[in-house]
Amino acid sequence: MSSRHEKQIGFPSCIKDSLPQAASTVSDDLQGFVLSGEKCQVVFWEVKHAFYVGEHVHGHAEWGIVVSGSCELGLEGELKTYNAGETFYVPPGMPHTSKMSDDYRAIDFFNSGDWIKTK
Repeated sequence: MSSRHEKQIGFPSCIKDSLPQAASTVSDDLQGFVLSGEKCQVVFWEVKHAFYVGEHVHGHAEWGIVVSGSCELGLEGELKTYNAGETFYVPPGMPHTSKMSDDYRAIDFFNSGDWIKTK
């Protein structure tokens, strides 16, 4: 099998080398690459190790799709696990938590143009 057909680990260099890196305030184990517009951001997330993000809230919507691994999302007092290929939605102003597996990758859309700061 040629190298171009080998299993991809993490996002490809065309994303990592083209987009600014997120300035994560959550954990050094969370790495993101940010595509920003005036009214929204798309972030390509990947983790180095499994970790937990405590309860937080933001004033805008968040929609995401799990690319690999899994994420346990705590929303409205319920925990639900999302696996590769599944999407999730967090309404504006909704407190939520997240527990990510060590092979987690996701693409998140934030309905805000400046939520995720970059390095």
